[in-house]
Amino acid sequence: MSGSVAEGILWYVVRNTPTFLSMFFLMLLAVRGRLRFSLKTTVGIALGIVVASSLVSGVGVVLFADEAGTWATIPLLAVSLASLAALTRLSWGKRLFVFFSAITAASIAILVYDVLLRTVALEWSFGARRVLDAAVCSLGPLALAPLFARTIRWGVEQIDDRTFWRRLAALPAAFFITANALYALAYAVEFVSTWANGLYALTVAVLGFLLAASYLVLFSALRTTRENARLREAAQLEGMQHVRYESLQRTLRDTAKARHDFRHQLLVIRSFAEENDAEGLRAFLDEQGAIGAEGERPAYASNFAVDAVAAHFAERARACGAETSFALALPERLSLPEADFCMALANLLENAVEACERVAGAGNAPQLLLCVEARVVAGGSVLVSVRNSCTDADARSLATAAPDGVLANAARSTKHAGEGIGLASVSALAHRYRGEVRAQAEDGVAEIQLLLRPERTQCAAATATTCSRAQR
Repeated sequence: MSGSVAEGILWYVVRNTPTFLSMFFLMLLAVRGRLRFSLKTTVGIALGIVVASSLVSGVGVVLFADEAGTWATIPLLAVSLASLAALTRLSWGKRLFVFFSAITAASIAILVYDVLLRTVALEWSFGARRVLDAAVCSLGPLALAPLFARTIRWGVEQIDDRTFWRRLAALPAAFFITANALYALAYAVEFVSTWANGLYALTVAVLGFLLAASYLVLFSALRTTRENARLREAAQLEGMQHVRYESLQRTLRDTAKARHDFRHQLLVIRSFAEENDAEGLRAFLDEQGAIGAEGERPAYASNFAVDAVAAHFAERARACGAETSFALALPERLSLPEADFCMALANLLENAVEACERVAGAGNAPQLLLCVEARVVAGGSVLVSVRNSCTDADARSLATAAPDGVLANAARSTKHAGEGIGLASVSALAHRYRGEVRAQAEDGVAEIQLLLRPERTQCAAATATTCSRAQR
């Protein structure tokens, strides 16, 4: 008896372990950029978990059910999901999406084996069927390896909207339920004709095709949407730089004109001095000083793109009556890609200026303020702090988005129902650069701090991009 039990357990482990290993392999392909441990350590842990779980499930199947019992798959899947959560740094929406995608691939492989068993391998020997089982159920899911390694991994790396992933996880979950329902139906209904088996095979093929096609279409649309958004942001940034460039050109023209007029001004000053007209001289100097102050356009940052963004929103803030203060102690060559930093800064400043405009529109407002600081801290990290006036509604919205002081990815906007794209974009960027966004509001003043920690490779790439553009 003990020998047969051991043989049954061994058979269960040998039969099911390769399938779960291929499933884990697919999951690792999709999440290898977000692992808690090194890839080698993670693979070792995953291998141990799969073998141990299969062994325990095999014991349960042999001792308390029969060899064909499928109930043990449920705790095995639960262990797989818990292992994915323990080994990765992902939101639960991403974990569920990757998990259901991998087990759906394994389920479709099992369906393919069942189709082959019914159509071509029914008369094969037991050993040949077992070889077919191992080959199809372990190697079949790997046919989707490019989908996981490229398409799904891109989504995991680039999209950090928690709400989006929670909703998207329903797609592979629906495919998983459909695949298992089809498998259960195939065993509940006796297929006695070639036509019925052919229809079964066609259904399985269509299900696999729809899984791959839906993923490719979905993520292709997401890539296109993100690329269009990036191009719009780049166009906005270029527009700000163009406006700033024209402003600098006007300043240069005014400076040249001032040099030309300087001789005439000296003659006027000389005439006032010769006539001992101190009051006239004082009035003339005050007038010239006011003209000079009116035409003065300060530089906010050494980096031209950052300066253009700051100048654009400083002008908007002053237009609504806000007192502005900018202290952007940043080098000309940023330690991270210029476009990423500028769009994050633009999103923060746009939210701040619009908050000031809402306070001004409410009437009876105190002195509006917009204070912006940015500096490089230890290790080349960049810290940005934005303080601005805000309404009570804005303060409540910010408290909801950051209940513990750290901004969530899906921060809600006070401008409209739904998600705040600007703050969500900033939070996603902070996550990409291993940083965070802290937010608080008190006494009608909101403060948001953004910390970005670029890696050395990103620093080098950012420097190279800046140098090549400067050479052009």
